[in-house]
Amino acid sequence: MPTLVKEFSDVDNTLASLRRGWLLLLILQILLLSIGSMILLTWWADQFAIRWLSLAALSSMLFLGFLWRSLKLNTRPRDDHLLAGFGPGNLLTILRGFFLALLIGFLFSPRPPGWLAWVPGLLYSIVAIADLFDGYLARKFDQQTMLGERLDLSLDGLGMLVASILLLQYGQVPAWYLLVGFARYLFIAGIWLRRKLGKPIYDLKPNTTRRPFAGAQMGFAAVVLYPVFGPPGTALAAALFAIPFLVGFTIDWLQVSGTIPSIFFRTLDSKYQDQPSEGQIRNLLTKWLPFGFRISLVILISLWVVQDLLGTVILEYLTAPFDVSDSTILTQWSGWLLLIVGIGTMMIAVGAAGRIAALIVLFGVGMYINNFGLNLTEALLVVGASGLLYLGTGPYSLWNPEQKLIAQRLGEL
Repeated sequence: MPTLVKEFSDVDNTLASLRRGWLLLLILQILLLSIGSMILLTWWADQFAIRWLSLAALSSMLFLGFLWRSLKLNTRPRDDHLLAGFGPGNLLTILRGFFLALLIGFLFSPRPPGWLAWVPGLLYSIVAIADLFDGYLARKFDQQTMLGERLDLSLDGLGMLVASILLLQYGQVPAWYLLVGFARYLFIAGIWLRRKLGKPIYDLKPNTTRRPFAGAQMGFAAVVLYPVFGPPGTALAAALFAIPFLVGFTIDWLQVSGTIPSIFFRTLDSKYQDQPSEGQIRNLLTKWLPFGFRISLVILISLWVVQDLLGTVILEYLTAPFDVSDSTILTQWSGWLLLIVGIGTMMIAVGAAGRIAALIVLFGVGMYINNFGLNLTEALLVVGASGLLYLGTGPYSLWNPEQKLIAQRLGEL
């Protein structure tokens, strides 16, 4: 009996410690809201600054309330021992929630003016980068908890939903792109409905494409939220990034509902690659298709550089070599842009960090499209670079550091 009383006392003391930590987090978020509102009231119209504060404060209250109710889940999955501290991983996840609340404040208002236009993209970039490292910190310090898992899953879906609404709000993507933001919630609703109807729910098979597809969506949203690129280039890129993501969700749904035979998923699973037919299909999808994309893209970029980009640079210096005061960003920096695209192309050719190189090329092509419009060649370049971003460079690649991040999370062996 005394032992039982002591255990209850320990739990109460630990919970009290977590609640004190929660109060400190509340003070931190109030401070962030105060600083943000003062900045926006100075540089933005009062009505939009007040709307931002109202939405951000409400979102913060809901998130902190969710956190308060979930404090008892601050236990490792392998035991029921309540941890007295959040740990660096959970703290980073909580900060993700705070910055996401600040991002929500920009909903239903026009894009902020001047330098403030960069703030939504910056906030979502922080949320996306923190998502990469919070799990790593939790694993490193052996503080993976049910609380962290619950917060992480909730914030992943909400962050993508908020980003997709903002992208539509700023005119960067077509209306159908909202399907990306609602995909997770539609998936969960479908599972809930099947359970209510008494229909079976099947387990999801391992699939190495889920993480890169989700990461690519977050990266795309973060970049396009910055006031650098615009339609029609962003609309095309939205389709190229969203379609594989939505197809993946559809396949997962067909799997949990038992619609697709298991042999389909076996072709995507490396442990079956020794079986002749399935191994051949896997090699085609994961090796030779990426290699074909890579060679084709290098040829296409080379032709584009010679015909379009290099021509623009030469014309610039022939017509106005000294007066660039009235020129566009591309005209002023076209030489640098040519260098960046050239470096990206060489990296793709030798297979050195190919996915990163594809992003470099997409950035250069996007800048060109933003100033000179979207033509067939540029559209093919966007398609090719986006495909390479998903598929990788395939065999005969010199260096693929990003492959490890795709295959496993940071900190995993």
